[in-house]
Amino acid sequence: MMKKIHLIWIPALLTIIFACKEFGNENKKSDTNSFGRTKIDALIDEDTIKVSDSVIVRYSSKLLWFPGLKNEQLLSEIYLGKEISNFSRNGLQSFFNKEKESVFNRMKNSEGVLHLKQQQQWSYISQMNARMNRNDFVSIQYYNSKYEAGKVQYQYVEKVFDFKKCKKLGLSDILVLSEETISRILKLSLEKTTMMQQIKTYDRKAYDVLSSLNFPVTGNFYFDDSNLYFHYNMNEISREYDIGDIILAISWEDLNGFIKPDFARRMNIN
Repeated sequence: MMKKIHLIWIPALLTIIFACKEFGNENKKSDTNSFGRTKIDALIDEDTIKVSDSVIVRYSSKLLWFPGLKNEQLLSEIYLGKEISNFSRNGLQSFFNKEKESVFNRMKNSEGVLHLKQQQQWSYISQMNARMNRNDFVSIQYYNSKYEAGKVQYQYVEKVFDFKKCKKLGLSDILVLSEETISRILKLSLEKTTMMQQIKTYDRKAYDVLSSLNFPVTGNFYFDDSNLYFHYNMNEISREYDIGDIILAISWEDLNGFIKPDFARRMNIN
């Protein structure tokens, strides 16, 4: 077995440790700099193990770590689904060990292992990556993929956290639009993509299917200074015609008049 463990420090200019405060008798402001950046580090664990004569499994996992954040409710939301209750560096490392053992045991007992004669490398990859860290907003992409018995599966999850208010952000915190209206805007955004125009030209049947959709509004969103982005996974837009995972961008300019004032001020959107 080969094993690599890394602690990566992600620098942020003029960064100060920032912590959401628990409710109490005294309402103190959290320490932040003028950019509203949050102290973020990362832990990575990589390992390989031979689970049979024919199969080697590669394990790679990355977790973001927030050393200055003490609000357990927000931390639980950040690590939702990962069965982590100890949010310290040692606690995250302990999770790696449990996750890795679970992955290796599951793949070792997979039915596909018994019938393989040729050498194969299976894999399990899990990553947390910070897309944006400013104005007390932290945008995180969660990526998971596995290759097992000739099958590949992967998924992206996008979440934005408000470290000022200590909560996961929803679209209703950003926009004053109904889901139906957002759906129409997203459908128009897809229509404008080069991919959709090519489908219109070369695969009219697929175009008709996609054009007739009641377009879903995904909870996978993030943003930057210019746009609001919606990230769709495979088969999320349509199960009849798979267009893979796709990111649709809507500019703040196109959303002018429908952005909540508090959010617009914090992001300096005019």
